[in-house]
Amino acid sequence: MPLKVPNNSEVFILEYILNKTTPDDIDIRLYTNDITPSDTDTITTYTEATGFGYAMIQLVPANWAIVAGNPSVASHTQVTFVFTGALGNVYGYMVTKRASGVLMWAERFNNGPYNIQNNGDEVKITPKLSLE
Repeated sequence: MPLKVPNNSEVFILEYILNKTTPDDIDIRLYTNDITPSDTDTITTYTEATGFGYAMIQLVPANWAIVAGNPSVASHTQVTFVFTGALGNVYGYMVTKRASGVLMWAERFNNGPYNIQNNGDEVKITPKLSLE
């Protein structure tokens, strides 16, 4: 599925570009409800994974590489979620602002859901964002 930036997040992005808002750290989180991201989503649209060793991961600013082009693409180094037991289905991920928890974008896994059943199961994601 394509990555989806909800309408509310488009405002935050414009505010960053225009220096109206101070940038904030961002986190990547996994969601477990069977939905496809849409323009009207907010953080409450998603059910974040819980338990079995799950923890959100901060996306470190220095770990983003940006390549200019058509489109220009920002890619973060791969992040790995490691589980300790049977969490169940994980349908996708979302990226949120650290201080406010506001949803910035979400993406459903193309080849998911991933059914987390065992200690040591992993979900690996290389976050990317492109602009044309």
